[in-house]
Amino acid sequence: MIRERISIRVILTLVLLSLASSTWALDADDQDSADGSKKDTDSKTEGAAAAAGGNFDPPNDDHVNPVPPVATHATGASASDGASLAEAATDPSAILTQFQNFFWTTGSSDDKNISNTYLLQPVLPLSKNNVLRPALPVVNTSGKTGIGDLFLLDVFLNQVKTGTWGWGIAGSVPIGADEFTTDKWQAGPTLLYMNKTNKKYLWGILGYNQWSFAGKSSATDVNILTFQPIFVYHTGWGYWGWTDQTATVDWENDNRTSIPLGLRFGKVYPGKTPLNAAVGFYYTLNNKGRENTFGVKFTATFIKPTWLVH
Repeated sequence: MIRERISIRVILTLVLLSLASSTWALDADDQDSADGSKKDTDSKTEGAAAAAGGNFDPPNDDHVNPVPPVATHATGASASDGASLAEAATDPSAILTQFQNFFWTTGSSDDKNISNTYLLQPVLPLSKNNVLRPALPVVNTSGKTGIGDLFLLDVFLNQVKTGTWGWGIAGSVPIGADEFTTDKWQAGPTLLYMNKTNKKYLWGILGYNQWSFAGKSSATDVNILTFQPIFVYHTGWGYWGWTDQTATVDWENDNRTSIPLGLRFGKVYPGKTPLNAAVGFYYTLNNKGRENTFGVKFTATFIKPTWLVH
């Protein structure tokens, strides 16, 4: 049994490394091609300027905008366009480097049952159609504080007529403190769809199911479906949307289900490092005799439009 688990872990690691290597190799080829094309274009422009008796200044002539435009998915959003940047910042399928910081407090009618969670989740574009989202939580509850397990979400994106759909791999690495870890390695498929047929709002869904395949034999096996309905409406003052808390179905533990209901409100502030700030309120319905919970969630996302551009 142990040998089988080790073999599965090795195979999964090799597959992930292979995907990563292929992605970076394709990016390197694309960058070389882009560099070659740019050199040809600059040479032609220099020649035209010389023939016209003008002076060619590549840093200024090459970019009319002081802020180089950064394409995101199919919208052409740029750091200099506040509206389109706001759309990209609220779109899970956008190819846009971000550093998301979440903090939420959850409680119930029992004052002693209160937990605080901080989650750091960078959004790292690995290529023109591939985004990696690692996430590491820090949890405080019942007088104890510690890090949770490392979560990884790797999604490949495809543009379609109505928006974007994606597929990929979700996984968890059991590095958390004793009170906040499953002690199980987990992995499973991911699906994403975002509808972008209306400029005012976007909607979609993100879902993944994880199964445990290795870890401590004494720990409970994991088989959990996680999904997040997505709805965001943009207005003149900012945006509002459905809560970004995730719903879960625990197949391993009597199909325990948690469904969060709520709204969030936010605004993207442009600048050298744009900031997406939001606050949300939610009420979670829990079945199987478990008490429902409520909470508030704060979000501060720092956006780096010129980082990891492909």
